[in-house]
Amino acid sequence: MGAGVSRSGPSGPSRPRRSMPSVKALTLIAAGNEYLASLELERVRAHWEKKGYTIEEVDTEDVQGLLYALDTPALFGGGRFVVVRGAAADLEDSAERLAAWAESPPEGIAAVLVVDRSAKLRKVLGARADVIELDAPKPWETADWLVKFLKGRGRVIKKDAAEALIEAVGTDLRDIATSAEQLTMATTGTIGVDTVNKLFRGMESALYTFLDVLLQRDRAAALRHLGALMRAGEHPLVIMQALSKQFRAVAAARDAGRTPAAALAKELGVATGYVNRSYRHGRNFDAGEIRRAFRLLADADLALKGGLLGEDNPPELVMELLVSEIAGEGRMAAARRR
Repeated sequence: MGAGVSRSGPSGPSRPRRSMPSVKALTLIAAGNEYLASLELERVRAHWEKKGYTIEEVDTEDVQGLLYALDTPALFGGGRFVVVRGAAADLEDSAERLAAWAESPPEGIAAVLVVDRSAKLRKVLGARADVIELDAPKPWETADWLVKFLKGRGRVIKKDAAEALIEAVGTDLRDIATSAEQLTMATTGTIGVDTVNKLFRGMESALYTFLDVLLQRDRAAALRHLGALMRAGEHPLVIMQALSKQFRAVAAARDAGRTPAAALAKELGVATGYVNRSYRHGRNFDAGEIRRAFRLLADADLALKGGLLGEDNPPELVMELLVSEIAGEGRMAAARRR
């Protein structure tokens, strides 16, 4: 990928599967869509992690902390990769200093700026950094985006099937991608509209999406999907059972090493999707937070069955409090923001 590369439109998210023959020390990811930015960030992060670089996160509001991080070598060698998130406006006054750093970066330090679009940052950094600009597809382009998204992952979905999936799960790109991944795990060959209708018109797909956003600690989305499940008639104890399975999988995945998802799922007696989610998002919870989740689940189960003193709290309230507590920002999430 050369300097000043600009990517926009529906083809952007297929990039994470591609190799990176040449990567500059500084990458600018400018996007108006958080999910598209996260896909590019994971690709760039994987490149530097493969080189043994440790990850450090800095907010754009802390410009002095950012500049210090860019000039401070790793304590124990191996390199440092600094992830900077926030508003482009915070960095515009320091654009020239960032460009000078990128012109001759210290050995063993790399960085990525994940911000909204900025003409100034693009102009000043364009010749010295890898610049990646991403635009979310327009609503009428989303089906084409999904077709290309899955093509980048080696799968084919027909246009009418893509439209049916979007109709079923909505237009949020993260929700669409999560549901598309479920499709790829549950099917082989070309994905047609009949397959989409079979898999995404019932509770299973809604529950899948709910668990996925919960493990991503997206509290607002988790509560929204929980509400949809309960309004559709899913019993709270069924949701509780799914949550218990999910966190058993998260706990097991921490020590599973390279165990194949199917093998671990068989050992735990759960569907493979629980393990796949754990491998993707389990790092969002540390060991203490997993133990806390089990305690919260036990308390909620007791409350749903009447509680120690026979309280009769509304099931909706019990479930909302449970999900809010589990998805709430913990130590791992807070550390990534620093």
